[in-house]
Amino acid sequence: MQRLQSKNFFANHTFLFNISTYTIECNEKIEPHTHDFFELVYCLEGEGDHLYEGFVHSIKKGDVIIIEPERIHGFQVGKNTNLIVFNVLFQLELLKKELQSLVGEDPFLSVFYAEPFLRELAHFKNHLVLNHSEQTDMKMMLQGIAHEYNSKELGYQLLVKTRMIELFIFLSRCQQKRENPLFLQQNDHMQAVIQICKFIHTHYNAPLSLQQVCKLSGMSKSSFTAKFKQIVGKTFVEYRNVIRIKAAMELLLNTNDTILSIANKVGFDDVSYFNRAFKEFTNRAPSIYRKELRNSLTNDVE
Repeated sequence: MQRLQSKNFFANHTFLFNISTYTIECNEKIEPHTHDFFELVYCLEGEGDHLYEGFVHSIKKGDVIIIEPERIHGFQVGKNTNLIVFNVLFQLELLKKELQSLVGEDPFLSVFYAEPFLRELAHFKNHLVLNHSEQTDMKMMLQGIAHEYNSKELGYQLLVKTRMIELFIFLSRCQQKRENPLFLQQNDHMQAVIQICKFIHTHYNAPLSLQQVCKLSGMSKSSFTAKFKQIVGKTFVEYRNVIRIKAAMELLLNTNDTILSIANKVGFDDVSYFNRAFKEFTNRAPSIYRKELRNSLTNDVE
């Protein structure tokens, strides 16, 4: 079985990327093989079969396939059609820096869209079927990437990497719309709110805004606000702040960090807002809460 190597497919060995359209003719078979790079295949027209790790999958226009390194795969097409594909070859190292920058820019969205790719695309199933609207977007993005790669004008490498990140985020969102409870329809709003609450508990110090969670849940601001209050008994901001304040209470007791440092650690950028929220929840300012709690513990020991 043939094993394809990067050096034979990347013209620029410092920019490990290639994109092209390819036609698999009727009755043609691409024998099973492996390679040491990632391959993304998008079906533009026609239909055929994808041979992957010993299984045969039918593919057609609108299908996206990602083949990870060292996976055995091939293609075959019947006698009545051709299969036209966009073929994208890349090494993940090419994009890691940009993905890591994305994580740093928006910790909230990175949990859903960027970190999975930093884990070697582990979350992405190797076969995704796009709907008509998604197919249009996918084709336009790939055409834009191909234009930059082929023209090789000033800055093309940066634009190719940026647009590949955009493409991965797009595909990740398409998949999550099909699988993630946060993207289910109106009758699953309960699950959406539950998932948001779980996220807040785990990432309370991330910059969580009402606008972000409304977008993620697929609801309008008014709908999300009403559903969240109905299910949880608090507004989103109230619930988020309670989780943050409880975390701050632990830090006030167990560390000597400044009030400003603790406010920042639990997700408050404005220490005045932190002080107000803390006092609303505990009826005490943070400094007084720390002093009284420590005095109480000292008296208990004595």
